[in-house]
Amino acid sequence: MGYGKTIIAEHAAVASEQPLASLAGYDVLRAGGNAFDAAVATSFSLAVTFHPAGGLGGDFFGMLFEAKSGKVHCLNSSGWSPSGLTHDLVMSKWGGQIPQFGPLTCSIPAFVAGVHEMHRRFGSLPFPQLLAGPIEFATRGFPAGEGICRSVAGAYPELSPEAKAVFAPGGKPPTPGDAIKQENLGKVISNIAARGPEGFYADWPADRIREALEGLGVPTEAGDFRDYRPEWVAPLSLDYRGTKVYEVPPNSMGATSLLILKLLSEHDMSRTGALSRERIDLTMKAVLTAYRRRDELLGDPKFGKFDLEGFMSAGTSDGIPASRIKSGDTTAFSIVDAEGNVVSGIQSLFNHFGSRVFVPGCGVMLNNRGSGFSLSGPNVVAPRKRPLNTLSSMILERNGSPFLSIGTSGGDRRPLQHALFVTNAVDYSLAAEANVAHPRFLWGGGTDLIVEEGYELPDSGTYDLQKLPMPGRTGVCQAVEISPGHRTAVCDLRGDGVPAGF
Repeated sequence: MGYGKTIIAEHAAVASEQPLASLAGYDVLRAGGNAFDAAVATSFSLAVTFHPAGGLGGDFFGMLFEAKSGKVHCLNSSGWSPSGLTHDLVMSKWGGQIPQFGPLTCSIPAFVAGVHEMHRRFGSLPFPQLLAGPIEFATRGFPAGEGICRSVAGAYPELSPEAKAVFAPGGKPPTPGDAIKQENLGKVISNIAARGPEGFYADWPADRIREALEGLGVPTEAGDFRDYRPEWVAPLSLDYRGTKVYEVPPNSMGATSLLILKLLSEHDMSRTGALSRERIDLTMKAVLTAYRRRDELLGDPKFGKFDLEGFMSAGTSDGIPASRIKSGDTTAFSIVDAEGNVVSGIQSLFNHFGSRVFVPGCGVMLNNRGSGFSLSGPNVVAPRKRPLNTLSSMILERNGSPFLSIGTSGGDRRPLQHALFVTNAVDYSLAAEANVAHPRFLWGGGTDLIVEEGYELPDSGTYDLQKLPMPGRTGVCQAVEISPGHRTAVCDLRGDGVPAGF
């Protein structure tokens, strides 16, 4: 089996899904910045060079290890719904069904506030300096990679003329190597460099976004932008056979990953083969239970208390939950510096090109996170509420020290993906490069099971199998493994990324 793209570095390393973004983080580390500084450069660079997956119009989550204090911190910067987005409006506009795309699915963009807040608390270099690379990529252009070309091709019929002029300047979806310029986006990032978050939330970019949403029938207020703040939250954690796994609490689905692992801890997974049918059967039984609990109990904790102990007390149950399983076009990255600071970051518009609402004169594509709301239950739509969010990222610790930062794209399938990465590392002793490259199986909802080539397949009567070649389209993972004396950075062979380090 071929491995992904891997480097071993002595001091510091970056793994992201876009080579220019990895190099932007590398340049910051070389200039004396820490992992949090490098994360700013990497994250904003991804927002330009992989805009359909994680642009300024979306969300940002970070799982951060601060070497000085020895503590893991969690940053939730997911956007809330506009104040005018009431349940009655949803019912009248949507006719009792939540759409996947369109202006009613847009939450307030939270990315800018989150990345800046990470820097405010932990950064060392001046914030404007870190945005020089992303501004250049936007204004001078960059060569399109395969990932952005696929995203443009997939959404092309639904893109506005303004969006097509930016992402398909030749009148058709780009091919790898074609230049993409985003001059208006460069102006927005320049304004953020000069003024910080106010340059986005209390200035002309927010005005343009409001005008676009109002013109499409979504009531918003200036305060929906000015009042937004990211939130530092206590990370969830679980001891899984001596490894401490850190996950993001609700409104993220991170607790779902931990429940899968808790249920798997009742079995000696090391006695099953890493590619065995038994592994699939045991994991899927835990997955179906965990996703049922997700649908019953998870939502924005500001609108209803979340009881982790109660959530984690589920015993395995039979039957297929009615969960909606949506794929996502997210992008994750991992960074470690010479001092041992670690960032496991993830950002997204949700689906590729999010809501498909492109803001003229601003160059920002808005997310479709509101499609994750429900019409009843803990995740019911409400004004200034955060929808249940698929984004989460992980740090794994042994003996009080982080040894693996890992994250992936995957939408609703991410909790299962995270459980696979943890069991790969703990039960099957796979190092980072083998872990990321290892074949995956994913639940597609109902009886659908997606399996990459290499596994012993389950009984044909249990699931409707979709067999994929290896590697398949099962998410794109980035990881950094921290070992005494060196760091191993891995970019998934399923994506365009190239790691960088020294």
